[in-house]
Amino acid sequence: MFSKNGIPLYVQLKNKLAKDIKENYSHGDLIPTEMQIEKEYEVSRITVRKAIELLERENILEKKQGSGTFVKEQKILYDANSIGSLTQRLSKENHKLSTKSIEFIVIEEEHYVKDLLQCDTLLCIKRFRELNNVPFALMINYLDITKVPNLEEKFNIESLYTFLKDEYSIEFYNAEETVEAKDASKEEAKKLGIKENSSLLSLHRLSFDKNNKPVEYSDIVIKADMYKHKIILSNDKISNI
Repeated sequence: MFSKNGIPLYVQLKNKLAKDIKENYSHGDLIPTEMQIEKEYEVSRITVRKAIELLERENILEKKQGSGTFVKEQKILYDANSIGSLTQRLSKENHKLSTKSIEFIVIEEEHYVKDLLQCDTLLCIKRFRELNNVPFALMINYLDITKVPNLEEKFNIESLYTFLKDEYSIEFYNAEETVEAKDASKEEAKKLGIKENSSLLSLHRLSFDKNNKPVEYSDIVIKADMYKHKIILSNDKISNI
């Protein structure tokens, strides 16, 4: 079952278990006991324990005292180092992000986003999104309504950014984004199917076009137990001249 290729046996077992879990198990499922795995794969108990320890470190499994070892809910890794909508990013990872409800609101009264987008009237798009059929995020996008005439009548795909590029030639070249933790409000908790005050990640993004003019602002709240934000940092060397 396992080959002599220089890779430690417990690593090979870990990879085999990870593949089996991905294909046959869901979040919260109980996996076989160490004894059952030992017999099925014809390996030692120490090999099984080392493999499971690796899967715990990778947040694939978690042990619960007196209950067994369970499959953990996997967080989605979002690479925030380049421009792209959640839909675009997640589709590249073979995750399906779908819209369960959508609302369009025209805002003519005073609003802080008007100053950010330097416009007089906003089109606000509110969406409740599911990831792989599980409640995932509440998204609000703001646009200058004069730049997207009749958008509410035309918008018919999941990715807003793709639609804006194809329909209105609006393309994002850079953005400023902040991420913070927050507690779910009563309304947010109800929509996302979680308890009030559960942890959420709140993302605020101001996007710019190729001329560095602000074209879109978004507020997104995502269930914290389903999401990881990846940012690459670099060491900028400063010359001592």
